[in-house]
Amino acid sequence: MGSLEGHLIPGSMFILGAVWWFIGEILQNNRNNADRARRRATLRGSSPFVQPVWYSCRGARLSKLPVEPIVKVIIAVLSVICELLEHDQTALFDDNGEFVAEHLDNYAHSAMYAFFGLSGVVDLVMWYALLPLPPKFDYLVMSLAFWFEGFLFFFHLHGRDELNVRLHTILYIVVFVTAGVFLLAVISDQLMQFMSFLKPYLLCLQGGWFYQAGFVLFGPDPWKNSPSNVEFLGIAFAVHALTWFVVHLIFHIACYRCFIKKPLLNERRLSEESSGEEVDSVMLEEL
Repeated sequence: MGSLEGHLIPGSMFILGAVWWFIGEILQNNRNNADRARRRATLRGSSPFVQPVWYSCRGARLSKLPVEPIVKVIIAVLSVICELLEHDQTALFDDNGEFVAEHLDNYAHSAMYAFFGLSGVVDLVMWYALLPLPPKFDYLVMSLAFWFEGFLFFFHLHGRDELNVRLHTILYIVVFVTAGVFLLAVISDQLMQFMSFLKPYLLCLQGGWFYQAGFVLFGPDPWKNSPSNVEFLGIAFAVHALTWFVVHLIFHIACYRCFIKKPLLNERRLSEESSGEEVDSVMLEEL
């Protein structure tokens, strides 16, 4: 990641993942509205439906395949291979038995990718029922993946200048908050209703800050390590957070009014009509 491309690529992956989660949530809401009555009758007296941490694709064939977990595992494996093998960074020790300092970052990045790959593996285990894991276990493993990402970034700053440290400090704070949100979703059913907004928002915030760090450190005009530049990073992050929040809010409002509000109104109208017919039939029987 010690280059502009090394920050733009993971940043793009996080933003694309956030876009997919946003689309998946909209599609999931449409499916829920379409079969709400059937699901309510099916789950009456049983445990409520728990949305997995990932979203399925639409279509007769793709909906039967865990596409997102498979893609997650493939990307993690390819990322580890690129980190360690592309530039021959596999040597962890030199001829004197000392750690090769230039390769440690690659191993840290590989460990980070491996935990996200582990999350995909757990998703597959739960999908194919290979092991009777408890509900929301996939959320717990996703939290673990983000926690180790923040953990590795936290110890990634030794010997770096203040500008670099401030950039990555903001990044690992966002990552730790994301890990905490996924962990709270495991133990709190009330937070689950906010996950549709928080998941893509926090992922976009993280991906956008990868872009910010890349252009600050390795852009065409890298920033100088000056007190004013270091202080401005806090303002820049606030702008990132506000912008992503407004963008997500606008998209959620637009999707709600276009894809969710009308089906809900139709469902309520049909429910009122059916209840009215039941009342009329009861009155006729009494007469």
